[in-house]
Amino acid sequence: MSLYGALGAGVTGLGVQGEALSVVSDNLANVNTVGYKRNRVLFEQLVTSSGLSGTTFNAGGVGNDVIRSQGVQGSLNSTDRTTDLALSGNGFFVTVSDSNITGNTQQFYTRAGAFGEDNLGFLRHTSNTYLLGWRTDSDGTIQDLQNPEAVELQSVGSSARATTRLDLGANLNAATANFNFDTGLAPYAPLGPGVGPDQGLILANLDAVVADPTQADFITSSRFFDSQGESHDISVAYVKRGDNMWDYVAFADGGDIVNQAAGTNVRIGSGTVEFNADGSIKAQTVRAIDGTISATNELQVEWSGGVDQGTINLNFGDLTGGLSFAESDLDAAGLYASEGYMSIIVDDQAAADAGIDPTLPFQVHSDGAGGLFVVNDPAGVNGGPYTSSTINIPTPLLEAQTFEFDNGMSITLDDGYAVPAAAGQIGANITAVNNDPIGTGVGTDGVVQFSSPNNTRFVNQNGFGSGTLANVTVDEEGFVVGAFTNGETQKLFKLVIAVFQDPVGLDPVSGNLYRQTDQSGEPLFKEAGIGNTATVVSGALEQSTVDIANEFSNMIVTQRAFSASSKIISTVDQMLAELLNLR
Repeated sequence: MSLYGALGAGVTGLGVQGEALSVVSDNLANVNTVGYKRNRVLFEQLVTSSGLSGTTFNAGGVGNDVIRSQGVQGSLNSTDRTTDLALSGNGFFVTVSDSNITGNTQQFYTRAGAFGEDNLGFLRHTSNTYLLGWRTDSDGTIQDLQNPEAVELQSVGSSARATTRLDLGANLNAATANFNFDTGLAPYAPLGPGVGPDQGLILANLDAVVADPTQADFITSSRFFDSQGESHDISVAYVKRGDNMWDYVAFADGGDIVNQAAGTNVRIGSGTVEFNADGSIKAQTVRAIDGTISATNELQVEWSGGVDQGTINLNFGDLTGGLSFAESDLDAAGLYASEGYMSIIVDDQAAADAGIDPTLPFQVHSDGAGGLFVVNDPAGVNGGPYTSSTINIPTPLLEAQTFEFDNGMSITLDDGYAVPAAAGQIGANITAVNNDPIGTGVGTDGVVQFSSPNNTRFVNQNGFGSGTLANVTVDEEGFVVGAFTNGETQKLFKLVIAVFQDPVGLDPVSGNLYRQTDQSGEPLFKEAGIGNTATVVSGALEQSTVDIANEFSNMIVTQRAFSASSKIISTVDQMLAELLNLR
């Protein structure tokens, strides 16, 4: 009978509206719950078989389905804790029931990223579960993608790393006067194999600069670290040998060097930097203590204290490359320091403009009357010989001076130099060698030479002492980044972000957590920010998606619907009573 159908429909109405009010009340109760996603009720018509066709209609009533709005992004509220985390986008943080993960360890999923470090160093959720992540190398490389682990910070430390690289950026003033090398000093000894005696004279002058750094044209300093994390100060002093050619010498306190006296400066390396006419750096050399040139531009430093020998790569910037005369060749040709020839260089572009081939041999000549000239291609290999104009040299020179010839060659002569009285070639032939570009070949990203005051642009080294963890942050890619007391930062973990095919099907449990179900599907462990996966916001929490005004409106509508359903029941009751009263 349709009256009973109407009575049943009213009863179902009371039931679903009561449940709807329960949903509204749960939403309102969780208006301040971090990561909470509001529930909503979807009503659906219930139809009896007799109501499908025919002339008789029998009410089926109403049913409902409660859906959690997992796809709605909550607003992010900033906090003062870097381990408060929020997700912006699709996904869930993963937590586990035990820090020692086994096959029986339960996994949970949450959008409520309120984490804190416990007494054992684990990042734990407010539900006392452990945050899951992949351990990484310091550069962010994941160590074992198949086995994430509970994020633990107590055992993390920053061990010392010895300095292996020094990057220098500075301007050397092109207007600086040439340094007056003392050719009367006793050459440094012992020299390495193949190192000419004139290099010993250069080293002796640089040792004088080390003993009295005020003689230097410019000095930069940096703190270095040995293999045990002990710090040492190293200075690099520059002196201008000639136009576009500088010497440098690296030195440290003798107390930092094996078998040297504390309180005295000790040379640990030296070399040259050569520039192009536009001020960009063309070439560099690095010499060991005995004058041997390093093929890898590395200094070998014998630190004191029983630590490993330091190997430090000196980087003056990307080199343009080009033609240069090797100092050993100049020494062998009799055109070097002891003869008063402090520097001989060739300008590639100026030589090309003069129409000569600078890769062919050069000769330096005296005209027998106090003048010098330069001959290129003396054997006539490429149409030579090509003879430059003669430059008259003041006799004697009162200070070191550079003279530029019209075929691209420049010669820096020491103070007191006198041109040989006899006309003819001085010394032997010299041939420039080509230096390949280094890096980008731009020549202006490190040490440069412009007519402006000497200044340090940067001095960077890659070593550090040991340190302990001071604090952690989490970047948007989910890397847990540790900042250590030695100033070093390292990537320690990368958080696991879980995504589901149907996140609405997750089963909520107490503590702002979810469990997977058959409906949700298996979780996919992904990295933050890749594809459609959420990014991580540190120092923030995702707020509840509940809208109070909307819930109050739903409450009023639910109340009216509940009253209407109760009215149906009372009306049917009256109608049945009328039937019972029929005689």
